[in-house]
Amino acid sequence: MERIKTKDKILLAALDLFAERGYDEASIDLIAEAVGIKGPSIYAHYKGKEDILNSLIDMMERRYDANFGNTFNMEKIPETLDEFKEDCLRRIEFTMNDTQIKKVRRFCNKEQYRDVRIAALTSKHQLTLNLEMYALMLEKMMEKKLIRKLDARLLALELVAPVTLMVGIADREPDRISEMCTQIDAHLTHFIKIYGIAEE
Repeated sequence: MERIKTKDKILLAALDLFAERGYDEASIDLIAEAVGIKGPSIYAHYKGKEDILNSLIDMMERRYDANFGNTFNMEKIPETLDEFKEDCLRRIEFTMNDTQIKKVRRFCNKEQYRDVRIAALTSKHQLTLNLEMYALMLEKMMEKKLIRKLDARLLALELVAPVTLMVGIADREPDRISEMCTQIDAHLTHFIKIYGIAEE
């Protein structure tokens, strides 16, 4: 089993503390203590707490792009409506179940009103990125005559916004995760029924 480097341990410890306490309450000494090193040892790896936050955001963005995708990394466009639904569910499952991404979301939800950069990051992952990616995907599916030819951006909004709300409920009320998964599945089925073109 590969050992985690101290530099990465610092990031993961900071993520835990940022998610639990918020940025201001997570001191360098607390981060160091969680890793099992002395506070000054942090500076051998990072310039300070802001540097840790920047590196953490970069690490999580790479993780999100690799597992969820973006407008430059969508893998292949679905060839069938069933494939489209499976693709949506795979991305949503990652978003809802990845422990680190859930912690980032919790941290962002706490800090979005205090830090304009975190506010922009929150908006990006709750709506903007998904909207752009799904608008592009739906456009391509319209070209393949899988989805009715309508305004792709509005369709993407109709697809994404309810899912974002349900993911938020699952985050706040973990006992409702199963219910939200069922609702998301029903929402995708409804979306495909309304806007999909029946395959011959």
